[in-house]
Amino acid sequence: MDDRKSLFPGFNQDLYNLMTRISTRSFHEAGDRVLSTGQFIRSVAIVTKGKIKICREDLDGNEFFLYHLIPGQACAYTLYFEAPSFVCNIMAKAIEETEMWLIPLTAIQKWMTKYPCWNDFVIKNFHNHIHQLTKVMDLIIFKGMDERLNYYLQAHKKNGQPVRLQISHQEIANEMSTSREVISRLLKKMEQQGKVILHRNQIELIA
Repeated sequence: MDDRKSLFPGFNQDLYNLMTRISTRSFHEAGDRVLSTGQFIRSVAIVTKGKIKICREDLDGNEFFLYHLIPGQACAYTLYFEAPSFVCNIMAKAIEETEMWLIPLTAIQKWMTKYPCWNDFVIKNFHNHIHQLTKVMDLIIFKGMDERLNYYLQAHKKNGQPVRLQISHQEIANEMSTSREVISRLLKKMEQQGKVILHRNQIELIA
């Protein structure tokens, strides 16, 4: 039995069989770009293994972290099923070994009416997308950089467990649109508070 079916508990067997039959498997190593700004999108991307980081990019290539996608979730930016293709306006990067199922947009145009469970899946993913974006907006508008950094780090945990991030202070600064000096100062403060342990190009999350 395919244990990935547990990722889609709302799907009936007919839809699940169809999805697995027409989808293309896409495998990525940590650090691989999954989607790039300006890329033409012709498939719905659903994560079945690993973790993907969703970021916005400006014209200079600077990144701003939004949120993560985990197994069982679809990239909301690929769910515009009305068109055969469209231009992507985000960047997505695998942060660990990742597998995705790519479903052609042309194949799902009738799913919304034929399969109510697919409709529920799409709505749930858009709800998650809006919820995550609202959290980011709240952090930017109402919170300081220290709370934004804590959100960024906590988002990298696996099931709330301690983890080591293979990432430099400069990379974090780039994704948070601030300076390396600010990030280094805040991380040092978090280390003194017992929340992280700092290593060379690694951050161990404790709390």
